[in-house]
Amino acid sequence: MKKLLYIFIFCCLPFIAFTQSSPIHRKGNPIRGNGANPQSATDSSRQQSTSDIPHQHRTWKWMNDGVYKMDIPLDTTFDKIHNYNYIFQQSIANTYLANFPAPYESDIFIKRPPQEDFHILNNVRAYLFKPVDAVNFNTTTPFTQLNYYSGGGKGKNESFLDVWHTQNITPFWNAGFRYNLISGDGRYMNQKSKAYNFSIFSSYEKERWLINLFLNQNNGNFDENGGVLDKKFIRDTTINAENVPVNLSNVRNIYRNFNFYTLLQYNIGNKKETVQGNDTIQSYPAKALFSATIEDNIHRFKEASINFDFFHNTFLDSVSHTDLQGNHVYNFNARLVVNEHPKYKYLPGIYAGLSFKHLDYTGRTGLDSTHAQGKDKHSGTWLTGGIFNVNDSALFNFDANVKLCLIGHYIGDFEIQGFIKQYFNKAKTSYIRADALIESQTVNPFFSRYIGNHNIWETNFDNIKTLGLEGRYVNEKFQTEVGLNWNNIINYVYFDTAAMPQQTSKALIILTAWANQKFKAGHFHFDQTVYFQQNTHKDILSLPTISLYSHNYYENAFFKKVLKFIIGFDLFYNTKFYADNYAPSTMQFYSQRTEKTGGYPKFDIFLDFRIKRATLFLKYEHLNYYVTNGNYFSALDYPINPAMFKFGLKWNFFD
Repeated sequence: MKKLLYIFIFCCLPFIAFTQSSPIHRKGNPIRGNGANPQSATDSSRQQSTSDIPHQHRTWKWMNDGVYKMDIPLDTTFDKIHNYNYIFQQSIANTYLANFPAPYESDIFIKRPPQEDFHILNNVRAYLFKPVDAVNFNTTTPFTQLNYYSGGGKGKNESFLDVWHTQNITPFWNAGFRYNLISGDGRYMNQKSKAYNFSIFSSYEKERWLINLFLNQNNGNFDENGGVLDKKFIRDTTINAENVPVNLSNVRNIYRNFNFYTLLQYNIGNKKETVQGNDTIQSYPAKALFSATIEDNIHRFKEASINFDFFHNTFLDSVSHTDLQGNHVYNFNARLVVNEHPKYKYLPGIYAGLSFKHLDYTGRTGLDSTHAQGKDKHSGTWLTGGIFNVNDSALFNFDANVKLCLIGHYIGDFEIQGFIKQYFNKAKTSYIRADALIESQTVNPFFSRYIGNHNIWETNFDNIKTLGLEGRYVNEKFQTEVGLNWNNIINYVYFDTAAMPQQTSKALIILTAWANQKFKAGHFHFDQTVYFQQNTHKDILSLPTISLYSHNYYENAFFKKVLKFIIGFDLFYNTKFYADNYAPSTMQFYSQRTEKTGGYPKFDIFLDFRIKRATLFLKYEHLNYYVTNGNYFSALDYPINPAMFKFGLKWNFFD
């Protein structure tokens, strides 16, 4: 049914494209973007052809599930376009399986994403597009963005396609879609993978009413090879990557993630107009909001034949087998928000409400044939509330919120988090920010019980308690950022060296410090990022002490600055540590103390071009592969890819 719905919507999109009427710069929702002057938008009494209207856009997200807007400017620079791998966009150091896409985990602890309700998705989160990732658009002309990247030759190709389209159907109604496809043959045997998603989104905002809709599906297929059979084939021979023996064949992990999200708002009271900078803003004293999220997940681990040498245990089938698990998540929120006062910029807004969550978790309940798929049901009702001040004209901003489960399976769970931000000048070019988190959360159902062909466990873990503090200083003028993060986790859950879930009662403390500094000398640019990590109980959590990303390039322009180009190199490095191993049967990373990885620099060179709206790049990745001794491993038995030439194109269309 969902596939038919997608096909129908996709077929309707060309007709929607012809319904563009000139969006109006209206009070209360200014069109902004790329430094455009909002005053250039048209008056509501006039109609202009699209070609006469300058392209302007505004992009934003609703924070705290609809409480307030935060502008999220689109990235219009072409620096780092060659770094299109999502996992290295989000974290400079990762344990991964070489191919793109493939399961991964960040080696920078604070860069690990928030836990998903469906735990399997944590290690593929960068490839997913979910409601929390969506950006709202308001644009004067249709906007389309095309991204296409490729690399490798026949049988080892890596492809990336990302297409966005959005436009205002009326001045108050925007709609769009996104299609994203990542496909990799893999340089090593039995490593082919694919991750893709299709999304449609729409927003309507006029006077008292606001409606947001988001619908999408994420899919992934990963062939699993279990790593190389013996490291000697990498370190002691010159055999081509595609001929290196691996541990598994005819084994695959498959996931599907479906999301539906809607946000409804109704403004209460008499509207007021205030001027902020060049914008005239309409605001209401209060609003009522309601949001609903429906999520459906399925994961399959499929074996066409069983490899008894690789898997130590086989419980269900010795010929071929499919492990299946899934869940359904229903989340509903209702809140009353008293907005910030438009005149008194330091008078905060407040909100309170209720949140309900129901989760059905599906999995095998026993080993015999009478114990097939069963459901575990979990639900809870939370009291939510918060206080905030994010006024653009204020030099001091803050946001604090709390959630407490009053009824249901999650009773007693709570979360208190927030930030304060102090700017040092009216231009807001420098600031300090402090974030804090205190929470107690029920352990994910995935850890409570799992029965698969090669893994079985049943546990009764206590709540995970976390205290986190973070501070950072940012100076945009001098292009400097330094920060410090401290995490104290009690009852931390992890996978031990036998790939079994364990919980420690010890207090696990992780300290992370980082710095980013950009330098410029004429046309030469030097962008340096370094992370330092220390933690107690390294037998439970192993992290590299130092991780480094060095981005260096020469930038210039020719032909009256019509052609811009960048040429440079990237260096990725982290110190040696016991990087986690990987279990294909559960798609999880787990502790190992066999051998350290790291201590190896990965060196890339690139050439980026921009001609008007089109940006292109040429890149040779892992250039130092030819002068190494075979120590380029990420996970224990997974070497990173050999050297590969890549190229790509990013093109924006404004009409």
